[in-house]
Amino acid sequence: MWFEWTRAVNLGAVLLFAALFFLLVRQARRGKKLYLRPIRGLEAISDAVGRAAEMGRPILYAPGLTSVTEPVTVASMGILSRVAERAARLRTRILVPNYDPLTYPVAQQVVKQAFIRAGRAEEHLQDDVSYLTSRFLTYAAAVAGMMVRERTASNFLIGHFFSEALILAETGAATDAVQIGGTDSVTQLPFIITTCDETMIGEEVFAAAAIAADDPVSRSTVKAHDWFKIPLAALMGLGLVLAVLGALGYEPALALSTSIAGFLKGGH
Repeated sequence: MWFEWTRAVNLGAVLLFAALFFLLVRQARRGKKLYLRPIRGLEAISDAVGRAAEMGRPILYAPGLTSVTEPVTVASMGILSRVAERAARLRTRILVPNYDPLTYPVAQQVVKQAFIRAGRAEEHLQDDVSYLTSRFLTYAAAVAGMMVRERTASNFLIGHFFSEALILAETGAATDAVQIGGTDSVTQLPFIITTCDETMIGEEVFAAAAIAADDPVSRSTVKAHDWFKIPLAALMGLGLVLAVLGALGYEPALALSTSIAGFLKGGH
């Protein structure tokens, strides 16, 4: 057999997403402004940085504990660029303590380029972007100490976190700092939501990075994802209706829902 029919659903999904993506890229490059849903955490950046500038105190940005090879860390670097540029324009220090040695030089360059774009290259302090340690509890203690000593006015906790998330977020909350969090870690989301003023949940981190980049490809990717959710939601709704009808004893609905479920799982 030259075609594996059990992968037909996967192929259809890929083709549909690719068609949406290239259509949206074409529209964006022709000058059409693609509307993206507002991300409250991203919109709160200006207020958080402005608060630090008014108080004359620094900002702290923790980019998570995973390497820059991870998608969420790449997205965090995109958001860091926006935060750093805003901080540079308002002449506010931004502290970026790093856990991963590969993320550290990337963060250095991101902050440096942000200060250059803002026309404040001479005010960039290289030591404000630092590498601390690759032991997560030691890193949490060091960052918590930095929050207390430097009396940071605004904290950004954006990336993938583990059990140290609560230590960092609770310390920031105890110092009355404005906190914006964002993570793809399901187990740490409750702690981030509870202790941060604004939270970017899961894919919102990637959407925020795309909006911050503000280029046609990035915006088209997010827009294509949003459009792609429509047929998925419709399919889930259809499955729910058929399952309810089947539970009520309508046998054709039960048979159809079973057939659809089997096809989506890779059956014939």
